[in-house]
Amino acid sequence: MESDIDEIVEILQRKEHFLILTHKYPDLDGIGSMIALGNSLKNEGKKVTFFLEDKPEPPLTNVKGIDQILIGEIPENSFDATIALDCSDLNRLGKAKEIAISNRPLICIDHHETNDHFADINLVVPDASSTGELVYKVIEKAGFSIDPIIAENLFAAIQADTGCFRYENTTPESLNIAAELLRYGINPWEIYRNLNEQYTLPLLKLIELALETIEVHHDGKLGMISVTQDMIKTAGTEPGDSEKFVNYPRFIKGVEIAAFIRQTGEARYKFSLRSNGKVNVAKLANHFGGGGHAKAAGFECEGELSVLKEKFIKEAEVFFK
Repeated sequence: MESDIDEIVEILQRKEHFLILTHKYPDLDGIGSMIALGNSLKNEGKKVTFFLEDKPEPPLTNVKGIDQILIGEIPENSFDATIALDCSDLNRLGKAKEIAISNRPLICIDHHETNDHFADINLVVPDASSTGELVYKVIEKAGFSIDPIIAENLFAAIQADTGCFRYENTTPESLNIAAELLRYGINPWEIYRNLNEQYTLPLLKLIELALETIEVHHDGKLGMISVTQDMIKTAGTEPGDSEKFVNYPRFIKGVEIAAFIRQTGEARYKFSLRSNGKVNVAKLANHFGGGGHAKAAGFECEGELSVLKEKFIKEAEVFFK
């Protein structure tokens, strides 16, 4: 890891114009890491372009510095280097894939165990709590300054991916880094409230509709919940509002795998998976072309929902034996 960090730091110090990306359907670890690393480079007098394929949904719109990010339209500039954050494979970059390939060196900083090392330089540490933790180490090794906005975004990234420091990926190292970031005057309660507890009445309506879809299989070891585009329209919410719905089947006693299925297109669905400890859901997601972590993974697929669910339920059975 140290040699990879040294190589990345050398490029960050030597190059001048950087393109910074994260995966489709961005989350707080990806966005927070982007803004933190980008602003640390800006503070050194570097030029930075941020790009997201998908518009972040509330409450991610409350992330400080998110107004710097170019959304939807691929930048046409040429760059000295491209940095992909929290992204396990090249296809997860979506529209930005081609521009990433053509603006090298391509650097990947990530903590997904299914990362396929697609970049020229890969800082991939599955044992890290978050990409935010790795970005902190890069910034620290480079000797770049940390201001309150950088500190808040790094803290938010680590806080999000550790489940507010509840998950098993919460380590002494991640807690030490979080403690260091608090020295910059950030408020962990305000960060949590602004980026998590932002429920609206339409969202509560969507929760009501989604809870009616809960089903369990394999002697209660697999719990599933679904949200369709019609449900989102009925409730009057945005697609991203349901991102944490995977937790509802996860809360059911006896459930080992929780699956949240969200319709993203006419016949297109995103499966988000969570494990309560015994099953590696990254391996399960890999059977469908996806990936992630042992306890949090996902994949996308197309087809008839009932058929897709049947295939998933059948494949999941193998992991309970």
